[in-house]
Amino acid sequence: MLKYVLIVEDEKTFRLTLMDGLRRYENEFRVLNAENGRMAQEILETLPVDLVVTDLKMAEMDGLELLS
Repeated sequence: MLKYVLIVEDEKTFRLTLMDGLRRYENEFRVLNAENGRMAQEILETLPVDLVVTDLKMAEMDGLELLS
């Protein structure tokens, strides 16, 4: 079964860098991304995400609020 990793980061360059670094593992899991907590929440409501890597300080919804 394919696993899902969700990266939540409001800084676009850093988010893309993280995604690029994980690209070598694309046979093991699919990398999803969100630019803020609200977008991440929508993804989490629709897909079975196995791991969330999140920034803690973001506008709209911070990482701690997202994880709770």
